[in-house]
Order: sequence, then structure tokens, then C-alpha cells
Amino acid sequence: MLKRHPKLIFIILAAALLFMGIINIGIGDIYISPIEIMNLLIGQGDADYRYIVFDYRAPRIVLAILIGGSLAVAGVIMQTILNNTLAAPDTLGVSGGAAAAALISVSLFPSISIFSISFIAFIGGALATFIVYTLAYKDGADPVRLALVGVSVSALCGSGVELALLKMDTSAQTSLLWLNGSLFGRSWDQVFVAAPVTIAVILILLLFIRALDSLMLGGQIAAGLGVSVEKMKILLLGLSTLLTGASVAAVGMISFLGLISPHITRKLVGSQHRYLLPTAALVGAFLLLFADTIGRTVIRPLEIPAGIVTSLLGAPYFLYLLYQESKNGKKSAS
Repeated sequence: MLKRHPKLIFIILAAALLFMGIINIGIGDIYISPIEIMNLLIGQGDADYRYIVFDYRAPRIVLAILIGGSLAVAGVIMQTILNNTLAAPDTLGVSGGAAAAALISVSLFPSISIFSISFIAFIGGALATFIVYTLAYKDGADPVRLALVGVSVSALCGSGVELALLKMDTSAQTSLLWLNGSLFGRSWDQVFVAAPVTIAVILILLLFIRALDSLMLGGQIAAGLGVSVEKMKILLLGLSTLLTGASVAAVGMISFLGLISPHITRKLVGSQHRYLLPTAALVGAFLLLFADTIGRTVIRPLEIPAGIVTSLLGAPYFLYLLYQESKNGKKSAS
């Protein structure tokens, strides 16, 4: 019944995201109650708490919402334009390519700016996507073959990331945070770089809702409806790669979030992109914030990177999807 009321779903998810944000922002060596947080948000409350919340904890909350939403939207776009339920930033090698390019650039130029890292991450992600699609394309891009090639290229990029980290003057903990994706230690600097890119790209993507709905029906139907199919696919893939590159540059590699968020969202609101895109952004933001909350509380005082939590949640689902695609392929062949 709720699927018939996507606006209600959106409101419920927004409320759940706000609740999760308040819970997350109170977690730490000094616990801050939800009531105290609400007082701080309206300009009241303890000055020391205000410093802790707005200078240290708020940036990671805002960044989780931005990055989670960006990866989810990128996953929706990739799955739509490729007509592939296994397509996602990590399964297409975009995340791996972006991370490898960003880390190699940092190892070669230690003083490089965050903005430059984001641009280089975009180039690396685009190159990895091109390689995956070229290797997987054979009389069409078979979903299973595309996913397997994407995982292989991601593994190769992961080796590049590890090599770059070995050459960097960095600790093992910092290396772990980059390899697995973490919101730990992130500040407003990362927010101010990621926010303009992610918000602008998502707003631009909202302009192509009709084109996305047409592409979902197939290339021939979309062309009949006046869509320049190949040009539109390249443009949309480029925008989703830009979202992924900005995300990787800000927090490292967050695995499987761009894969599972679109599937959850379609079950909630269906496949019309005017509902799918904004709702997916909320779902992705909630999942990353939830993963960060779990990582910060399950074995306190140690902190598990959010990317590890999303991997634990997403890897089994990816194997299930891979099995389903393989089974569907066998049925089609018979």
C-alpha cells in the first residue's frame, strides 16, 4: 500500500534520516543527549557541547548524507542506462579507479588540493568504467560478464591503491580508512569540496527524469521518443562517475551502497525516476549514516570504518543478484 504513496515514503525516510543523524551526533567519548542536541540546533545549550557538535561531529553527519545520497543516485543512473541490475559504482570499477587515481596523485604530489584530488578521482573512475565496458562488451553487455569484469578491474585498482599507500608517509590506520571508506576525522573542508559537486550534479540529473524513464523502456523506444540514446548515456554515465569520484575523494571507497540502495528504493516507490532519484538519495544517506553509527558503537572505543559495514551488508546481496542473473540467463538460453 505504501508503494502507492511515494511522497509518504519520502517523508518517513526524511524523518528516519533526521532521527539517525541526532542519534549519531550524540555518540562519542562525551555522550550528548537528543534533547541537548535539539537545544544546540536552536541556538541554546552548553558552549562546550556546541563546539564538539558543530566543529567535530556535524561534518561527518553532513558528509554521510551527501556521500550516501550521491552513491545511491549514481547507482540508479548506472542501472537504468545499462539496463543492468548489477551495475553500480563499485561493480563497474568506478570506485576502484577513482580511489587508485586519487591515492597515486596524493603519493606523487603530497600538497595537492582536495579539489584537484576530486577531479583526478573523476578521471580515474571514468577510465576504469571505459576499460570495464570495453572488456565486457560482446554482442551487448551481458550483466553477469559486466559484473565479473568490473570486480576484476576493481581488484586491480585496489592493488594500485595499496601500492600508493605503501609509498605514502602514512600510518596503517590511515591506510585502512582509505581502503575501506570512513567518515572518521573528516572536517568541513571535505564537506565544502564535496557539497557543491554532489548537489549540483544531482540537481542536473533531475532535469533528465523523462530521458531516464525513456531509457528504462529500451534503446529503440527511447530513440522513438526523441532521445539521442548514445549521447544521453555518455552524459549520464559521466555525471554518475563525477558523483562517485567526488565521494571517493572525500571519504574513500564505500562498497555496495550504490548497488543495494536502488533495489531497496524500487521496492518502496517503483521505477518512475521523479520518485526514484530523490528517494534513493534518502535511502543511500540513511544506509551510510546507519553503517557509520553501527561502526562507532559495536566495539567501542574502537571504530569500524563505515565501508566495512556496508560491505558486510552488501556482499551477500550482490552474490544473490549474481545468482539470479545467472539463473535468468540460463532460462533465456533454454
